Amino acid sequence: MASCGRSRSSTPGADQPEANSESDQMDMEDGKEERSARELPLMLGPVERGIMILRRASSDTERFAALLMVTKLIKAEELDDVNKKKLMEAVGLSFLARLLRTNEVPEGCPPFMFKSIALTILSCFISSCLGNPTLYGLIPVLSEIIAKPEMHDDDLTLIKDSYQCLKSIASEKVGRKAIIDFEAVGSLVDAYITESYCYEDALEILLMVFSEEGSRTWEDEPEAFTKLMNHIAREFALDHGEHKFTLCDFLTEMLLSLPLPSVEIGQAEWKSNLHKGLCDIIFSKLGREHRDSGLRLAGTAMECLGVSWVLHMETGTGETKGRQLLLMLVHLACIEVRMSLEDKTFEEAVALASPTTSCYTILELAIVFLVNGAVNFEQKQKQQLYAALKGAFKAVLIFLNGTSVDDSLLENSKNHLFVCATIRVLGAWLAEETAANKEEVYKTIPFIIKICKYNFEHNKRKTVTKSRKKGQSKVNYKDDSKVRLPDVLRFLLPGLCHLTAEDVPRHILIELEIENLLFEYFNYHWSSIKGVFGPQSKEDELEVPSDRIYSACEAMDTISNIFMNIVVQEPERVKTDHFYYTLLKLIFTKVPEIPFEDRYLRLCGNSSTLGLMILRHQHINVKSTDFTIFRFVQTIVRFLWDAHNIEESRDYATLVVSSRYELHWCNLIDLWFLGMHTLSLLLPTIPWLCDFLIESEWPQTIITTLLSVREGGLDVGLKGAFEDFLCLLSKSSKPAFNILKEKGVEQVCRNHKLEELSKLFNVKVSVKSWLEKQEFSREESKKITSEFLQRYREAPAPDYSTDEEGLEQWRLNIWASVLPEKYHHYIDDVYSLWKSERLKRLSLKQSVAQMLDELASDFNLGLITNGPSTAQWEKINNTGCQKYFGSIIVSGDLDFEKPSKDIYYLACRQLQVSPSECIMVGDKIETDIKGGVNAGVGATVWVNARNNTAPGDIQPDFTISKVTELQDILSDLTAASHTVES
Repeated sequence: MASCGRSRSSTPGADQPEANSESDQMDMEDGKEERSARELPLMLGPVERGIMILRRASSDTERFAALLMVTKLIKAEELDDVNKKKLMEAVGLSFLARLLRTNEVPEGCPPFMFKSIALTILSCFISSCLGNPTLYGLIPVLSEIIAKPEMHDDDLTLIKDSYQCLKSIASEKVGRKAIIDFEAVGSLVDAYITESYCYEDALEILLMVFSEEGSRTWEDEPEAFTKLMNHIAREFALDHGEHKFTLCDFLTEMLLSLPLPSVEIGQAEWKSNLHKGLCDIIFSKLGREHRDSGLRLAGTAMECLGVSWVLHMETGTGETKGRQLLLMLVHLACIEVRMSLEDKTFEEAVALASPTTSCYTILELAIVFLVNGAVNFEQKQKQQLYAALKGAFKAVLIFLNGTSVDDSLLENSKNHLFVCATIRVLGAWLAEETAANKEEVYKTIPFIIKICKYNFEHNKRKTVTKSRKKGQSKVNYKDDSKVRLPDVLRFLLPGLCHLTAEDVPRHILIELEIENLLFEYFNYHWSSIKGVFGPQSKEDELEVPSDRIYSACEAMDTISNIFMNIVVQEPERVKTDHFYYTLLKLIFTKVPEIPFEDRYLRLCGNSSTLGLMILRHQHINVKSTDFTIFRFVQTIVRFLWDAHNIEESRDYATLVVSSRYELHWCNLIDLWFLGMHTLSLLLPTIPWLCDFLIESEWPQTIITTLLSVREGGLDVGLKGAFEDFLCLLSKSSKPAFNILKEKGVEQVCRNHKLEELSKLFNVKVSVKSWLEKQEFSREESKKITSEFLQRYREAPAPDYSTDEEGLEQWRLNIWASVLPEKYHHYIDDVYSLWKSERLKRLSLKQSVAQMLDELASDFNLGLITNGPSTAQWEKINNTGCQKYFGSIIVSGDLDFEKPSKDIYYLACRQLQVSPSECIMVGDKIETDIKGGVNAGVGATVWVNARNNTAPGDIQPDFTISKVTELQDILSDLTAASHTVES
């Protein structure tokens, strides 16, 4: 190459006088080389002499000549890393960079002569350049060379060296980042797809990058992912040889780098081909190694694309294979788990960790998907799936029980990680199913909690160490060199929520101090995102990733639910254990700091409601002077208050869920009602709470809002919640009672038919008065109600077999017959009001109730009533009279009725007395008294409230004008041992 001449323009930055000819230039360079060689000390070795030659070069031209001389003096294979580094420093990476970037060469020389020489040297010495920004700046040059291979057909070494350099760059993190930032990924993808020279190297480099950098690989070039994936997946679908499994492994790695936008894009070609190729593997009879390769790909694909991808792909014939594929995957995963864990030593099980954990992924995702009812499998398929899953998780439980025997096995990180993966998949199962393998689950709980504690404490120490400032001593911990361990407690939380609802596992967990662990874990997650709750110092002013916020909030939500279970199931423990006072103080402090934003509403609701539930048991320890409780109550009031309004309704007269809550209402509705219920129950217990609420003016606002809500514009559930709250508030505080009365609570009772609140405020609401408030005059209202009562009495009774719905319809039809057709939209409201009035009037008078109470202490009482079963039981249940009677018989439940003697005999048998020992009391002489006579009872008592005359053929033994006179008759009777039937 030296014979090609060295013109001034041939090397970048050359500053020597131009030679008259090529031969003159060559002679000059040769002369320089000879003089330089003669001038070097003869005692220096080749490397030292080469370095000295390079350092004496004062221009790029001289350095290029010196470079050529050095290549003659030194053989690359004889250099160690130290000498390579020295030589590279003498050559200068910036000089090689200039050679690579120049496009000018001496006339008659190869067009890429300088690039070729520079790349040859760079590929040899690149290990000495790693970390140098100048090297990464050459990535666009290298990328251009491999992107245009047709330009270098005469010098293929140039392409090969470029790949070699990119491989070295991709071997370190900074280099991979530079490849991504300089957008060389697209060039590598194109080189592989077009199968240009050394295209296998392009795929190797891509694998090096995306296997380490993940989805960041495709951030700037997402189309490159789709292009490469389409190519690989197509090949995967079409290939039916051994190469298919090589592609299977590659696709597994590539899917892990899936850019998020690609998931959101519609149906991509590669997804269909991936599905087809996977079906070929899963539905074929293969050896375990090949099957495991397919299961690894399936697990990764389900994790990255979702279980729905398995179901929604179709074959070319239009026949859906998704359901069969999902079934087969779950069954194969269950089989693989059992084969890997059953009758295996711990070491043997860990050796199979890779395929087993892939199966764990399939099972974890499938369990959640199947439980949600997303696939409507046949009953037989469901039973088979459940049996397969039950068997697999029994193997998991037995494995974990065996593991707990020898803790020394867990000192190995690989062993420990496999155990963590096993606990994670068990957590997914326990989150949905706690009935199966109960005994094995109970035995495993101590070991699982021990691992959870170990990992949590380790990660907490790592977090503390990481957050310490430079110059401060690190936490002294023997395992500090380890990376963070899997947060297995996070995945176990839903299962713990179910387990704490059952007595046996809850007691085991409490023995294991689960409450303290959850308390610390709640604090840990709170601290991890406290910056978004308002920075408390400059160190907290950090941008917290949204996925971390979501994960932390979800964990704290579930922890709150676990504590709710314990509070409900262990009230005495919550009342007496100081731990719950500490937890309550934590809630008082933390909850007010939660931002009132959409994504934190669930956290606010869960933690606030938990605080109220604990306060019911710990209120005696809370002082009214504690300012934190007032801030807490303000927060819960705001959560409950802001959930509904009328301003966002279409008619401005319907109470609707606020837009801020609407998106999350499915997760908030139960919390809202539980919060309202618990707060209401606290009012009689904590007197100052009523005063605080009145000062907040929330109850007054409820009244004002309900006055603006139209009739029928209030949901039944909301009406009940507000009514319960207002009732308890009014009962617990006289000032609150008076203020609500001033605000118009009585009108609210009338508008919305609030029965209990109406009783409390002595509000009477009749159908007639309600109609007058509508479009009817007083005369019209009176006429309608009178006609209804007349038709109700005269209408043929409904069939005795009529159910509740039929009875309701019978009554509604009567109202429809008296209301003009254009007012039929009022029927439901009128009927509801009439029914409420009717049931109120059916209630026992105090004097009657007192009489029954006294009689029941001395006599056995029975009740016989004629009429449809549904209607009569409605009356019985509403009066609450069941407690007085040892026998209650409704003719609608039988084939006979009064005055048949059979119904009296049935009552006597139930009361274990003879008819002659009974007294019959009734107000209808044709049925009650006649029936008693027919049955041969000891005496009959006619309650003749309207002073009617008894027919000649039926004469009662006693006649009274009101039922309470019965006691006077009984006191005159000498048969004190007789049983009275009413």
